[in-house]
Amino acid sequence: MNCIKCGAQTGEYPFRVLQVQTLHVRDLRGEKRVQALGDFEEYCVCAHCAEEKYNRHMTQNAVKSAAPFAVLAVAGLAVILLFLRQGAIRLLGIGMFLCGVLGAYSNVKTSGSRRRELLAMSREEGLRSCAWECLIEGAPKKNDVNDITYIPIDETTLACKNGDLMVLYDLLPEIALQAYERIHGETEK
Repeated sequence: MNCIKCGAQTGEYPFRVLQVQTLHVRDLRGEKRVQALGDFEEYCVCAHCAEEKYNRHMTQNAVKSAAPFAVLAVAGLAVILLFLRQGAIRLLGIGMFLCGVLGAYSNVKTSGSRRRELLAMSREEGLRSCAWECLIEGAPKKNDVNDITYIPIDETTLACKNGDLMVLYDLLPEIALQAYERIHGETEK
């Protein structure tokens, strides 16, 4: 089986997934979701792609990811100082400064959280988690107008009840029940 990310012929991280298709319907009362289960599919990710994703998370520099926002904050501060007497332009500078500071804070916080998650796992679990990320990035996300999401068929999912599936994978209650029955029916075969 070929790697979904790079197309290499090896498959060190195989995944069996259940496809969930979601159609978002908008009407006068808001937005509703219609979901249906798709087929079971098999994908795999090579060790090289998983290792690359793992290393990228581990070596991601928080300062480097926040640099564009820091530039925005400095530019906003400069606009504030240059146009102290003109209210509208000064207000633009204040907005730039606040967006820069908040964006930098958010980037630093999120880049560190994924790294901490991976450090809490064993290396093999972390590589498997990164392989799952690679699969999600490479797998089809749309089928005509439907959004496609995937439920992995593994020991963690098999231990979940239908309510857990509903919360973890954002399923409607009846679809969560169908998914639970199909996942457990498939593994008993």
